Amino acid sequence: MFKNWFKGSETIYSIGESIYQGKVNQHQTLIKKESEEIYLTLTDLDQLRQWCPIEQISVARVTPGEFRVGTRLHFKLRFRIQPEWDSEVIHLESNRKIVSQFLNGIFQGGIEIWDLKEMESGTEVTHTLVYKIHRWIYKVGWFLLGGEKKHDELTELALFRLKSLLEKSTPSPHPSPPVGEGKGEERKTPS
Repeated sequence: MFKNWFKGSETIYSIGESIYQGKVNQHQTLIKKESEEIYLTLTDLDQLRQWCPIEQISVARVTPGEFRVGTRLHFKLRFRIQPEWDSEVIHLESNRKIVSQFLNGIFQGGIEIWDLKEMESGTEVTHTLVYKIHRWIYKVGWFLLGGEKKHDELTELALFRLKSLLEKSTPSPHPSPPVGEGKGEERKTPS
């Protein structure tokens, strides 16, 4: 069972018996494809290179085998301070949801959620980050050195490229989402 509740300035997510609490950063887009095709693209690490902005973030698979609960990935941002982190898939709902937990780094203990909801005109794809930043050095990077803005830009770019790939349109060499497109509701819970 997957639920979310709002409590003050933070959100609480419950996945099975585990509870995750933190601020929310959320982006979404509508892709004119079935959720099954989108889910397969998100879980195929070979296709990751086609939509993930790998020129700005490196992604390496840590665990061998098929994409499943327990799959681990290592990320390194190519930005001012070049943060690194590992995540592990902790929950999968075929064609609906992928949840990974941050094992270390700036969002340690937080979760990343890819949620796929079929609509009449396609599938609503929502990327949600539930996080708490515990170390002061990470807070400086996130709030003062542009980390949050960089995260937003990379997430929007990834969603735009995912949409372009699946809808078979050709993105420009340095695509950025058109104003008003690719970006759905972005929720940032106040501190």
